[in-house]
Formats: sequence, C-alpha cells, structure tokens
Amino acid sequence: MKPPRPRPFAGAGGVRLAITTLLAVHVFISAWLVASVEASYTEGRPSPTEFHSLVAIDNEQTLIDVRIERATAFFLYTLQRDDTARMPVNTTGDDGQTDSDDDSNEGSGGSDRDWLEIGRNWIKASLVLLVLSELVMMVPWKWRHYLRVFAFAMTLIAFSMFPIAYVASLGGGDDGGDDGGDGDEGGGSATEGTPGAEIETQSFAHSEENVQIRPIWLGFELQADFSGYDLGLLDEDDRDGVIAEPPAENSTEAKSFVAFESTFNIELGQNLDSLLVLPLMWYFLPATPINQDKKTYGGLLESE
Repeated sequence: MKPPRPRPFAGAGGVRLAITTLLAVHVFISAWLVASVEASYTEGRPSPTEFHSLVAIDNEQTLIDVRIERATAFFLYTLQRDDTARMPVNTTGDDGQTDSDDDSNEGSGGSDRDWLEIGRNWIKASLVLLVLSELVMMVPWKWRHYLRVFAFAMTLIAFSMFPIAYVASLGGGDDGGDDGGDGDEGGGSATEGTPGAEIETQSFAHSEENVQIRPIWLGFELQADFSGYDLGLLDEDDRDGVIAEPPAENSTEAKSFVAFESTFNIELGQNLDSLLVLPLMWYFLPATPINQDKKTYGGLLESE
C-alpha cells in the first residue's frame, strides 16, 4: 500500500517556484558539457607520448586545455617522417564524376550555422520556460500541469541534444561561434591545434582500427585504437614493398609500425542531474486544485 500523497498547503506554490528558480540558476552558471580525451602512443617511434585534453562548455565560453606528457619522442617522430607520403589513390575513375563531387562539396560546405550557439540558445529558452511554467502553476488554469511537463521535457531534450550540437560544430570550420575561449582564438573546431591531428591515416599501410562506444551516466564513452605502418618513416624505395605486404618481423621496415590508443568521453555537466529533483518536488509539494467556488493561487492568495 503506497503512502498517501501530501496535501497542498498555503505557500506551496512559492516554495516550488523558489526551488525551481534556484535549480535553474545553478544549472545555468555551471558547465553544460565536458569532453575529455586521454590518448597515448603505445608502440612505435612516438611512444610513450601521452595526450590529455579537456573541453568545458558553459553558457558563454568554450574552454580548451591540452597537455602533452613525454613529448620528446613525438616531436622527434614528426621531424623524422615525410609528410608527403601517401597511400596510392585509384585514379581510373571518371574524372567528370570527381569534378562534380568536388563542386558539390564546395557548394555544400561552409555552412554559416553555429550549431553550438543554437544549442546554447535552446537551453537558455528552455530554462526560462521551466521557471515560467512553475509561475503559471500558481494560477487556476486547467492546462497548467501540461505546460509544466512540456517545459521540463523540453529542458531535458535541449540538454540531451547539446552534445550533438557540439559534435556538429567541430566540423563547422571557421564558424566564429566562441568568443573569449581559452586557446580557441580565430574560431575553428575544438580539435584544431591538437598535437598529432595533422598526421593523416592515409599515410599508413595495413592499418587497423577498432572503435567501441558505450553509454555512461549523462554521456557516452568512445574507445578507439589505431595501428599501421607509417609510410612517412620509410624510404621511397621501400614503400611499395610495405604497401604490397606487411614487412617481416624485426626487419628495418617493421620499425615503421605505430600504434595509438585513445578514450574520448562526452558528458553533460555534473550539476544537470539536479533537475531530476523537480518531479519529486511536484509530488511532495502538490499544486492547489482548481475550485470553481474558491479560487486559489498556489496557496498564496484566496478569494471568496
């Protein structure tokens, strides 16, 4: 037998409004999204270099912090390798089709939409609507409960879609969406300037990739492993042989093998789960029911 629900009391509407406002302000001034990257070279010349990156996004700024540990091997690796080394590309296709693809890419690229700013505005609007919906609960309007549930659902959806807006902004290039962020002068994505980002996977032969995604509380975790033979570390005469088949173990060409592991976490701010307190508050502090003979306003005002 479930316990009886508490009865409405005078001043319950004011208490609910105060709690909702405090939670909305608390969430508004906290970090909305935290993305972290833990990566390291496990084999090859750049090992054992480690990368630690942290991105924190709030209502105005995107703060980025990148730290490199044991970086000597990595910087020597970037100086030694040939950046022009690439895997052979199949050029037997239709040139006209290639040209049309390039034209379509040029036409479709360069979107002016700042998805991160759109996500920020959506969250701000939903938080304001959430507070206003609780204010409406103090008025004898029959649709007031539906408005409050709608505002709460819109707030949860806005925060749930915010990581997608962040990922979409990474491919937006020079969108100019963030002002005053630490280390993101000149716009661009949050991954620009990350050490190792300029080393493309097209420079590796017999590469292997393994990507796993698993959900975590208020976010998800992506684990990615990559390995292959870096053609930039080989002489031009030896590249064709390595491309044809993997080199023998302990051979000179085998020293070009490089392995990389990374863990990428995207989590909503740790304070966002405080919004889940609101449904419990609705249960323990119910609104005063509408009465035709006796109009009440959240228990604060009463008329004959």
